[in-house]
Amino acid sequence: MKLLKHTLRHIEEVVIDPRGDIRTRFNAFAIPSGSLGRLEELAMIYASIKGDLNCKIKHKKIFTMAGDHGVAAEGVSVFPQQVTEQMVRNFISGGAAINVLARHIGAKVIVVDCGVALHFEAKKCLKIKKGGLGTKNMLKGPAMSREEAVRSIETGIELIEEELGEGLDIIGTGDMGIGNTTPSSAILAVMGKMDVDVATGRGTGLDDEMRQRVVGRD
Repeated sequence: MKLLKHTLRHIEEVVIDPRGDIRTRFNAFAIPSGSLGRLEELAMIYASIKGDLNCKIKHKKIFTMAGDHGVAAEGVSVFPQQVTEQMVRNFISGGAAINVLARHIGAKVIVVDCGVALHFEAKKCLKIKKGGLGTKNMLKGPAMSREEAVRSIETGIELIEEELGEGLDIIGTGDMGIGNTTPSSAILAVMGKMDVDVATGRGTGLDDEMRQRVVGRD
């Protein structure tokens, strides 16, 4: 909890283009205003965070976080839970879609075992940050304790701090875990005050019957 509190205290407000220098730089380009769409907006945010008009994006890293979900026992996925392990091994070997995309942009993929339901051997391309052998079944009780949830957030903070020493300009995040649509939808519905039907997608190939099982209306 100390790390989380420390991090929250040190989050700074970002003032976008406080002196107008970034917009002036954009206006000097020989392109119609707004022609780059959201790229202009994102570039302005990035330069504002960096506080540098000439900043570059050199160190790009993709954090791929893997963990199993106890609710998978309820048949909320078309795939068995063992696929989580298979996908982690695919990430490690560089054969997954994210590995291919990352190579195209020169990004490093960092695979993290946050709670896969088996033990992997530590490797250079795999970080072990296991909080347990998956979560508990949320249909039968809390998937995690408050302490476990806080620890999982602190794991993300630790990962960033570990990579800062090697250089870190921008990150991408992703998760892998059979059954992950169900807890993700539940969190989104609660935090976003949304109807569960709106918050729940089809995950990886759910049919109508399985989707109803996910939203708890079968």
